[in-house]
Order: sequence, then C-alpha cells, then structure tokens
Amino acid sequence: MPGFEVFGEEEKQQALEVFDTGVLFRYEFGEQRKGVYKVREFEQAFAKYTGAAHAQAVTSGTAALKVALAALGIGIGDEVITQGFTFVATWEAILDVGAVPVFTEVDQTLNMDPTDLEKKITSKTRAIIPVHMLGAPARMKEIKEIADKYGVHVLEDTAQAAGARLDGQH
Repeated sequence: MPGFEVFGEEEKQQALEVFDTGVLFRYEFGEQRKGVYKVREFEQAFAKYTGAAHAQAVTSGTAALKVALAALGIGIGDEVITQGFTFVATWEAILDVGAVPVFTEVDQTLNMDPTDLEKKITSKTRAIIPVHMLGAPARMKEIKEIADKYGVHVLEDTAQAAGARLDGQH
C-alpha cells in the first residue's frame, strides 16, 4: 500500500549482508563477520548525528529505559515520575525494575507538565522520565530545574523524538 512501505531495497540489502555472515550478535565473531559491523556503524553514526560521545544500541526503547534505570540504581520501592500520556513501555520499564510509576498531567504539547511534576515529588522519588511526545520536545529547562532542586535524576525518553532539537541541541 503506498505510504506504508517499511523497508525499501536498500534496507533489505543491508539486512542480507548481516544474514550472509551468520552472525546476529553485536560483539565477537570478528573473522566470521567478514567486515560487516552494521550495529557499530549505526551507533557511531547516531552518536555523530546527536553530538554525543557514544551511543549504545539496544533492542528497543523499553530495553533502553530498563538499562538506564538499572544503571541509576533504581529498584524496589523507589518512585519514578513520568507522564500519564505515554507509550506503555515507559511505565513498563519502571515496573520491571521494581519501582513505582507516578504520573503527571501533560501540557498542551502532550508533554510533562512541570507544575504538576513538582507536586508529585516525594522523599521516595528517585527519577523523572519526561517523554518527548510525537516529535515535540518537553520543557526540559523547567524539568531539570525541578529535578536539581530535589536531587532527582532525569532520564529523557526520546524514542518518539530522536531527531528533535531543543535550543539547538539533540
């Protein structure tokens, strides 16, 4: 159906190059790879595109959130604030690490409402996950100011806005 093409010929060829090596893993098997390192190439290109020093590919946005929450040491009984309007993966990742999701209202851009955010912070709050919805950046300056005031981590969920810019930065 026109307009719903997911993979074109270039994407198919790229996938076939990987399949031809027989290696479907990110690491090792150097000789067998035949010089094909698609994930590493993607990570390097994405890091360059966003201006980041590094990028680490994972299987999904859900996996990215779980890895980040675990890296921050967030676990059982901790509260993580996110917005009520988001994809299920946001609160699923919070639950998967044993934390409790707390939901804020959204503003007219469908992003986290900073005023409501501050009302939801408690002594158990360990992190805030604003989700940049539908390509629109959240009000990060206000969110970061609130997080800094309470000593809380901020983990931006950019799965829906990876190419968006806020004040000229990704």
